[in-house]
Amino acid sequence: MDPVLVPIASALRLHTRLFHNCLEEIDDEQARRRLDDRTNSMAFIALHMVDARHLAARTIAAEARNPFASLLQDARGIDNVVAIPPLTEIRDAWDQVSAALEARLQALTPEELASPPPQPFPADDPTLAGATAFLATHDAYHVGQLALPRKFLGFDPMRYT
Repeated sequence: MDPVLVPIASALRLHTRLFHNCLEEIDDEQARRRLDDRTNSMAFIALHMVDARHLAARTIAAEARNPFASLLQDARGIDNVVAIPPLTEIRDAWDQVSAALEARLQALTPEELASPPPQPFPADDPTLAGATAFLATHDAYHVGQLALPRKFLGFDPMRYT
């Protein structure tokens, strides 16, 4: 793996552990619960995170099929999603795209990392490496969103180990 990607890949692996930790012991009914009408449910956040991981995979040309693409293609938010899949399906899709992402990160060359990404991202670094770092930050943001309702529902807080 290119040394530029070592901390990014490490962060992505951490986010996978935290993603699973946040959803541990949560059932589908709890995951679909919204704290109020202005917040997203854990299930929607997790679904969005899977979709964002697929964006990361596409960005670095990793091979991964998003099983929820048609469900989310026109959605601008939770109120536009007609049906949220069960957490088991969301977790499985996360693991599949994460494996594809990790494998592709291992293979990226310095030339690829220095090239522009297929679409711009709001990051200071306009390269594929910068886009990958931005998308890892996006993961971290949503892990925090998963952690809050977990505590609200009475579960132990998210843990790093």
